[in-house]
Amino acid sequence: MEELDHNHALADPQEDPGEKTARLPRITPIAHKAETDFRVGQSRILQMVAANAPLSEILERLVLLIEAQAPDMLCSVLLLSDDGDHIRHGAAPSLPEEYVRAVDGGPIGPKHGSCGTAMYRGEPVVVTDMLANPLWEDYRELALASGLRACWSTPIMSGRGKVLGSFAMYYREPRTPTGDEASLTDVATRIAGLAIEHQLARESLARTQMELAQATQAANTGEAAASIAHEVHQQLEAIVRDADECLQLLNEDKPDIVLLREPLKKISSSGRQALETTARIRPPTTK
Repeated sequence: MEELDHNHALADPQEDPGEKTARLPRITPIAHKAETDFRVGQSRILQMVAANAPLSEILERLVLLIEAQAPDMLCSVLLLSDDGDHIRHGAAPSLPEEYVRAVDGGPIGPKHGSCGTAMYRGEPVVVTDMLANPLWEDYRELALASGLRACWSTPIMSGRGKVLGSFAMYYREPRTPTGDEASLTDVATRIAGLAIEHQLARESLARTQMELAQATQAANTGEAAASIAHEVHQQLEAIVRDADECLQLLNEDKPDIVLLREPLKKISSSGRQALETTARIRPPTTK
């Protein structure tokens, strides 16, 4: 079987009723320590999320924690692009760099490997042999060159059911899930989903704050412009008033030129004040 039913692929295997006895599983000190370390690792990653650590660092720490539970397993977290149509690199510290670069920016779709297909479908995709499965037809050479043979991918979902990305488990030989991987997948997708949503919320808040700052600046600029307009209006009124006085003097039969001096001085003074006022809002000229 090359691609398994996603409803059962990563689920725990059915137990034989005949095997159910009163015996309790034996937990060795080594197993107990491993479980404790795993829980502590999860807590530390959640602390990184709360501390607003970079998303790339959080996802890399998460991938390494999951990989540590199964040494022959390689993992990755991919993100869905803002346009909802492409793959973005999240974290894959153990995968070949050539493979990571080739996948980054690729499209999602009904036949785009395990991760691109899982994000497109919004459901797990389990490929037990990448060289034989039709979903990998366009990526077969890439998988062969990277030494990868099995890839099980599960979409990372938001709290509202929106696809955010994918978490994948890779193996270097054809492999079918045993059921033990289900709990690791649940931990990885849950923590990755929290981290990604936290990052998206921070980005949305930053955009809102920037828009608010721009709106505040525009409002302040508008108030300043209104104040300057009021000043200029008063100065122009003075210019018009003094100019009218000059015209009245000139309309007399024998205008006294000396009498024109004072209103003309006022016109000149008001004009300079208007120029100084408009200079405060005029952009500087380039030479």
